[in-house]
Amino acid sequence: MRQESHADHMRYFVEQVQEKGHLDLIDELVHPGFRNHTVAPGQRDGRDGVGETMAAMHEALSDLRVEVLHCVADGDLVATHKVFRGRHTGSWFGIPPSGKRVEFRAMDLVRYQDGQIFEHWAVADGMSLLRQTGALP
Repeated sequence: MRQESHADHMRYFVEQVQEKGHLDLIDELVHPGFRNHTVAPGQRDGRDGVGETMAAMHEALSDLRVEVLHCVADGDLVATHKVFRGRHTGSWFGIPPSGKRVEFRAMDLVRYQDGQIFEHWAVADGMSLLRQTGALP
């Protein structure tokens, strides 16, 4: 029987938590000592911050879909390149709902410890998202 890799675990996190919004899985998938090295203004660090950010994303973007374009693992590190797509129907970090279909790309690097996501770094295309919502010209 094949043991699941960190990349398999990451794909599961993306599908179940990021796309489907199963926030009840965060305690199982994210380490209690989790550290987000790229916390945005208004976001909390730690495992609770993951839940808050995912809840906010699902409140802001209806019909959310997350496509994993690339997922590469090296030891305890996993890098993903993803596209998030949805309709902007709720407030997102102070940006009022536009009703527009939006998409943005993100690249994440996570480190696993004890089978759970322990550290996180990200680069997201926030400017594109702001333009699509009408918050920027």
